[in-house]
Amino acid sequence: MVDIASTGNPRIKSLVRLRTRRQRDATGLFLVEGERELESALGGHEVLDLYVCADLLTEHGGRVYRRVEEAGAIPITTVSPAVLHKVSLRGNPSGFVAVLRQWEAPLSAVPVADALVLVVESIEKPGNLGGMIRSANAAGASVVVAEPTTDLFNSNVIRASMGTLFTTPVAVASTGETLAWLGANRIAIYATTPAASRDHTEADLTGPCALVVGSESVGLTPAWLEHERIRIPMTGTIDSLNASVSAGIVLFEAVRQRRASRP
Repeated sequence: MVDIASTGNPRIKSLVRLRTRRQRDATGLFLVEGERELESALGGHEVLDLYVCADLLTEHGGRVYRRVEEAGAIPITTVSPAVLHKVSLRGNPSGFVAVLRQWEAPLSAVPVADALVLVVESIEKPGNLGGMIRSANAAGASVVVAEPTTDLFNSNVIRASMGTLFTTPVAVASTGETLAWLGANRIAIYATTPAASRDHTEADLTGPCALVVGSESVGLTPAWLEHERIRIPMTGTIDSLNASVSAGIVLFEAVRQRRASRP
């Protein structure tokens, strides 16, 4: 027997409501799906509840579930496949949904020593934001989300980040606050824009620096374009790249330069 078999259960209805940003903001809670994502969250974030369907667990998911079960610190509720499908935003649920508490994301959480910071301004698509966080994690960088138009705790941000949202220093601030913080910490600013005359490979990215990427629709605001501009050279018929792809290109150029400049 499972603890909850009905999709009309009040607890299940409350979980479904957490799909909306309004409810996430009102409660300070959010949902996490996926083995890798939950595994990352368990490394240091507050998991409040875990809803599990044994029939849908993968081999990896089973190992993660047993880890939670053995620790005994997180309440576990077993549910039917129909219930998990009702709550899940995925066509092929991984076997569990976790409820986590949101956390603050201040600029003070971002390391400034030898900083490599990806600043993303007004990124609208949750998948792009998640992909940028994933690329930053791979590059050993931090992320500052300036003028956020999607919240960090959107399920597509978490999914696209492959759980790196839980292991990457990420801050949320206004553009003005971000500029002031970068200036106070003497972090050089490089604004990526197709209108720049200098390629990204020509900029010195070996010191503390912030690489700034704007939305695909409007690019960066004038406040960023007052700083040094760099471009990703393109020879095809298109004049811009997906914002997440652009972020990965400039981040790993910084990684390449830093490795080449150090013993």
